[in-house]
Amino acid sequence: MVEEKQEKKIKTLQEDVSMLESYVQDLFAFTPLPLCFVNPKGMVLEVNPAFIKATGYDEYDIVGESLFKIMEEKDVREILRQATEEKVVEEQETVIKTKEEKEIPATVFAKSRRIEGEGVNGIFFSFFNLTDIKRKEEEIKKRKEELEEKVEEMEKINRLTIGREVKMAELKDKIKRLKEEIREHKKKQNE
Repeated sequence: MVEEKQEKKIKTLQEDVSMLESYVQDLFAFTPLPLCFVNPKGMVLEVNPAFIKATGYDEYDIVGESLFKIMEEKDVREILRQATEEKVVEEQETVIKTKEEKEIPATVFAKSRRIEGEGVNGIFFSFFNLTDIKRKEEEIKKRKEELEEKVEEMEKINRLTIGREVKMAELKDKIKRLKEEIREHKKKQNE
């Protein structure tokens, strides 16, 4: 009887673990952000569909390869170091290289996975494509420069206009003084 209860309990736990594994796999596959799981040295162990779509590498191209294949070695080493020492890396900018050698500006996120007593056994790695953001930043920068040029032009026009108005006021005053001098002069001649 005790043995049956233990077997039933074991079976229930196995079903729970199986369900949990299925849930994690579904979540990994569903997530729209490119994700991969790497060992502490940066070898890719698993990728999700969003990673495949973003990089152009299929599982056979990238699993078993180093992250050096898609990123600069110094960036990979720094991310692995930070993830190992600090457990989490947030928003580190880098460049991701696709299978077609296209460079994608990206923000990287990484989180180490630790097993108690064993240390880091892997690192979750994800990135966010900054291409659209960088393009918008360039557009904003260009528009800002155009606006600054227009402001400069307007300031020049304003200075010219104000200068012209000041000269006009000075000329009006001079004309007024000359008219008075002429009147005074005529007055003196008539006397």
